[in-house]
Amino acid sequence: MDKFQEFLEYLKENDIKKAVIIKKENINYFLEKYPPNFSMLIFDTKKDTAILQVSKLDFEMAKGYKNKNLDIELYENFESTFKECNGIEDSLPIRFLKFVKDYKLVSKKIEEMREIKTKAEIENIKKAAKISDNAIEYATKLALENDNLTENQVAAEIEYFMKKNGSIRPSFDTIAISDKKTRLPHGMPSNDLVKNILLMDIGALYEGYCSDITRTVILNENIKNYSEIYNVVNSVKNEAERNLKAGISVKELDLIAREHMGEFKDYFIHSLGHGVGVEIHENPAISSKIKEDVILKEGMVITIEPGIYTNDFGVRIEDLYLVKKNGFEKLSNAKILEY
Repeated sequence: MDKFQEFLEYLKENDIKKAVIIKKENINYFLEKYPPNFSMLIFDTKKDTAILQVSKLDFEMAKGYKNKNLDIELYENFESTFKECNGIEDSLPIRFLKFVKDYKLVSKKIEEMREIKTKAEIENIKKAAKISDNAIEYATKLALENDNLTENQVAAEIEYFMKKNGSIRPSFDTIAISDKKTRLPHGMPSNDLVKNILLMDIGALYEGYCSDITRTVILNENIKNYSEIYNVVNSVKNEAERNLKAGISVKELDLIAREHMGEFKDYFIHSLGHGVGVEIHENPAISSKIKEDVILKEGMVITIEPGIYTNDFGVRIEDLYLVKKNGFEKLSNAKILEY
């Protein structure tokens, strides 16, 4: 059963006559390609079909999205779109609720469906990962060969490279930070010169599907503790990989990584990883702090990204994985440097 039919069956079982999806990432999920800028996806159980509503600006382009599961219509107004609608997302803006009565939320079902990737989704993620692999290797070479680059220049080079090689845009704000700023997991680039250590956390967006990869490059091997901590982080990632397969719980995987950190585990201040798909952070969270434990299933795409953040600098290494029955397929394959 394809995802359109699965969702329609869910709506029928829950007495939802009509569901309107406006969250772009959820529309992207059903289309398996990047949707028009203004679009709404309507599931009508009476007609047993889905309808993509678009504006006049995107109508000609949207004709190419039509398939056996999907009709294309011209948007008229919100009142007619939401007429008889009783299924909505929990992210629906409050201003639309005046058009809806006695509604049921459908977001949890979509989130559950999104956890397991189809073959087409996996191919899109692989293409996104290939773009970001090449971009980070290009930027690493650039940083090692030049000593007068700013963080903003590195970030701009990465984004230009990804765009030139097929990415719609970055899948999140590009992180390219150096020196003491690397101790900030979500630090943002500036016009500071790159020196001592460079952390790059980047992702490409291909047909609306994300990649996510992080590499830390040591530019000055003479500074105390850089190499030691880098090798601990890399060892922790390798230990997590040894235990990664369908059937392991996310809490257990996270705890295995933390225990392997040894004396540095208090400096690991975020979760081990997260799901990736049409959004850069999806279920499941790879964390020991979540309330309900989650078992990894075949077909999930996740990251593993251990990090250590001291008062002086930070190191993070991250890759993207497809969970398989007896292990995984690594989707990001940019070289990890050795020190």
